[in-house]
Amino acid sequence: MSPENAKQPYAIKKNTKRQAWEFGAGSDMEKRMLSSERIIKHPNGLYEVFSKEATEGKGQMAHTGDYFKVDEEGFPSPCERDWFRKNHEHLEADWYLQIAKPLKIWRKGYDESEEIRFLIDNGALTINEEDPSHYFSAFLWGTMETAPSDAVIVFYSVNRDDNAKITSITFNFVDYGYFQENYSFLC
Repeated sequence: MSPENAKQPYAIKKNTKRQAWEFGAGSDMEKRMLSSERIIKHPNGLYEVFSKEATEGKGQMAHTGDYFKVDEEGFPSPCERDWFRKNHEHLEADWYLQIAKPLKIWRKGYDESEEIRFLIDNGALTINEEDPSHYFSAFLWGTMETAPSDAVIVFYSVNRDDNAKITSITFNFVDYGYFQENYSFLC
């Protein structure tokens, strides 16, 4: 499905069995990420995580007790502790099963949605038409992140008040190649 002829579809994760590690638990993977400086532990106890989306030499910030996954290219990505535990089932050792739920998504070329309008109007998302490699930018995980124009915006939660007006949105950028391998479209 191309973005040009799509409304705003939903997607669901295909391969939901993943390895993940808890920050501060002293796992071998955490030690490897620290020694390679893909993760830096600061004296205040915060972890700086250099994911694929981290830009400008700053990583995403995570706390002890949060979790991280490592993609096929060796880049870590953080997951907030409460969200991770609510959305994953522990299988064994460092293996977890993500509870797959339909998630609303958006890409360049889709019809503008109320979620995208909310993010733009509230300064949570910037679209940089003149820079395709940094087309999207947002302050996520404690740092400014950018994504190219083919990235997918995945909405993890859209909170509304009693009048159905959006009050907050939790979202992230997903690399399009990763999205194609790991998600299925639901229309």
